[in-house]
Amino acid sequence: MACFCVDASVATAQSDAGQAVDDLSKEDYSVRQNATIQMWKDHEGSREVVQQAARNPDPEISGRAQWILRQWRRGALPDMPPEVSRLLQGSDQPAAVERLLEAGQFLAAVVAVEESAGTVDRESIQRRVNASLNRRFPIYIHQAMQSESLPHLLNLLDLVADSAETAACRLEMMRLMSIPITDDNRLPASAANWPIGLRDSVSVMLLVKLGQYDEAVAAARSSGDESLLTTCMMVASKWREIADAESELAQKEKIGSAEHSLHWCRTLAAADRAGDPILFDEAVKQIVAPEACELPMVIDMRWKSLASHGRTAQALSILDGHSPEDAASLSMDASDFKHALDVMGYPIDRIDIDYVDWIANALKSQHDAGQQRLAPEMRRLLVLMQCLISVGRDDTAWVIAKQLCESDQRIGVQTQHRLREYVLTSLTTTKRTDWIPVLAVDPSDRSVSPDSLEITAGVLPDADGTTIEIVMDSLERIDPTSTVDQRFLEACQLLEGIVPQGFDAQVDFDKFFDSVTRPLSTTAMRGLRGRGIPIQANLNIALMFSRLGQTQHASGCLRKLAESGDTAALFRMGEQALDSGRTEIASQLFDLVYRKIQSQSRIGGIDDVALALKAVVGKWTIARRSGDKEAAAQLEHELQLALCTPYSQTRNTLASYLTEREENDLAIQTYRSLLPIKIFGSNDSIDFYSVARGFALAARDAFPDESARWFDLAVLRSIESDGFRAGAFVTLPVYVCRWAIEAAVASGNHDVAAKQIDRLLSLDPLDIDLAERLLPTMREAGMTDLADQTLDRVMDRGIEYSKNFPMDAMMANNLAWVAAMNKRRLSEARELSEAAVRVEPDSAIYRDTLAEILFLVGEKDQALKIETGCLLDDPGQWHLHEQVKRFSVR
Repeated sequence: MACFCVDASVATAQSDAGQAVDDLSKEDYSVRQNATIQMWKDHEGSREVVQQAARNPDPEISGRAQWILRQWRRGALPDMPPEVSRLLQGSDQPAAVERLLEAGQFLAAVVAVEESAGTVDRESIQRRVNASLNRRFPIYIHQAMQSESLPHLLNLLDLVADSAETAACRLEMMRLMSIPITDDNRLPASAANWPIGLRDSVSVMLLVKLGQYDEAVAAARSSGDESLLTTCMMVASKWREIADAESELAQKEKIGSAEHSLHWCRTLAAADRAGDPILFDEAVKQIVAPEACELPMVIDMRWKSLASHGRTAQALSILDGHSPEDAASLSMDASDFKHALDVMGYPIDRIDIDYVDWIANALKSQHDAGQQRLAPEMRRLLVLMQCLISVGRDDTAWVIAKQLCESDQRIGVQTQHRLREYVLTSLTTTKRTDWIPVLAVDPSDRSVSPDSLEITAGVLPDADGTTIEIVMDSLERIDPTSTVDQRFLEACQLLEGIVPQGFDAQVDFDKFFDSVTRPLSTTAMRGLRGRGIPIQANLNIALMFSRLGQTQHASGCLRKLAESGDTAALFRMGEQALDSGRTEIASQLFDLVYRKIQSQSRIGGIDDVALALKAVVGKWTIARRSGDKEAAAQLEHELQLALCTPYSQTRNTLASYLTEREENDLAIQTYRSLLPIKIFGSNDSIDFYSVARGFALAARDAFPDESARWFDLAVLRSIESDGFRAGAFVTLPVYVCRWAIEAAVASGNHDVAAKQIDRLLSLDPLDIDLAERLLPTMREAGMTDLADQTLDRVMDRGIEYSKNFPMDAMMANNLAWVAAMNKRRLSEARELSEAAVRVEPDSAIYRDTLAEILFLVGEKDQALKIETGCLLDDPGQWHLHEQVKRFSVR
């Protein structure tokens, strides 16, 4: 009956349209004009009739019908606001559609797109509409909700979707709008014109998004695309099938061929996850076999596969000869520093004797190599510096860093970098980033190169090269006699939240504020005519004032930035008002941020439309806090729809922000929606990695098993990428193991927990996080014996390590602390703690550990004496106050 009614209504509309065509030729002008307007207004019912009328031999009929078609192609409709109609006048069809979108006229845009079918403008219109949807989708959602035109926006997506991202956006909107999804409407109508490969991959991806894994695998298999099928089976955890298929393919390939090794690497991964130790061991054997393929790409695949599955020794047997520097990096992250030193040719017992010669040899080798490349000896020396810092030999590492920075050698052909920049870059991955500002200064002329400036900015909080220059410029205004290097070092201290020595906080901060908030130039002030006048400061300067405790100056700086037109500063003011409970002011500021961004139609993307969405998050928070359930529900629905955006960067940015604001439910939902898109829709494994990592960090407490599963897939994808340093193939799988252990402990699965602990310790036998954070949780779950055995394994390896590297006070302290937290092996913990304090007697942290151990063994008076001294040295640490109170109880 419903179908009959629809057919009847369509027939009636067409009959009315037919009558209107007849009226187009009536003698009475008002009849002709009324018929024209009625047909123009009823696009759906009149379209076919108007197209026929445009070919009518009667010039009056055809002329009026052609006029209607021209209006539709521009998206012009009778009930359109006059200001929009004026915008469309004189616009070509593609530009007209963009203007319709900005005006929120989504039905008109649909009409224009439909009428462009078969015209030369169709491709241009589709391309421009998709670009606008990418840039401004959250703004369009807001407009569509206000005008109750969400169905029209959805129809527009159906007509123009041209990618996995837009198809996913449409599907997610359908679900949020409670539209049933069937085999007939799962793909957009536009998919009929897609290349077959895109249609197949998107079909599979959408089935995965719907949780229909078996159907997705079947669709992937029928496509004939083996890569698509493998990815789909990985997502569906069909590891047994993958292992069998890959091992069968491997055995068919010629031994020594690239395909033979690659299939065995994939067999290794699948067998491990399928729980097949026999096939896993066979894969390891094949991968390390002497006759295995030696092509560089295949070598990388082999050692990465082995390392990421806990076979570090076998990975190093391949990597040592291929790249000693990468082998050393991998060894360091696996806590095997002795191997790292040996593989580079720096025996541990020769460091103090030969390091001067090693520096001289590296400098000579670099001189002989010229400017074409960084000499292998120099690369190894830089890794040695990193290794020495890791094991507590800062003294020798500093000498290496300083002597290399004093060299004037340059490397590079088109773009040259000084040796200094290689040293600074190497230091960014160590715990001595505090050396970077000091070493960045060239002592010969007290200057800092642009490259050194940017490297330094990268290790400072909320900084870039421009920010450092702004601070230096203001410091020069305060003291014109200061040198460049002095201003640079003071700028770095200020950005870290440290007041430099000689800086008069009572006077100089006022001067600094006046300097950074002055207008950029008198020229900039002219011609703005009412618009905000740009000032010297940026948002990073306001954040710097906050770190320095200068809250009044921080607020003043934000206010000046907002007055100058800085929308990010305006948003920051809204956040501050929200966090301090001034919700009415916060709401006004968030509204202002949104309106400013909405009115700027030519911008859109991560820095502005994402900011508008953050403002909506703020409004949502305010509505919930005030108990306005209706407004909160409406804003949450808007956020959910806006986060369907086809622009993945906006989704990712908002998901990260939601996590930061502890809105984990919506953050997890956002990341979940992105994961299938990225694993199927992009060949950029780093992009998928960033989403999987964000999801895992947001979901690890609520969904540790799911977090581990997705991050594990990201690690697997990274094996075939060149975008990760060597040590990542140890450190990243460690996270997978930790989350898998958390899930196993939460579910009481002793065997899985034990298996994952074995894997984790094969990756890093000195993983302190395992011993400190997870072992107490295991004890609470009744896995006491497993926790004790695990602690013993970490302590035994740690004690051996400390004998080889007695200057590593941090490791000694960490081992002592985890023993104290687990209340076991306290005598050995005391020895380690005392050793750490001997190396760094001024460290309140290390003395606090020793006091804790003494308290646990019953030496409470001595513990209290040490803890009181710690408190005097670092009174700002609340933990120390708690410790003194605890130790004082008798």
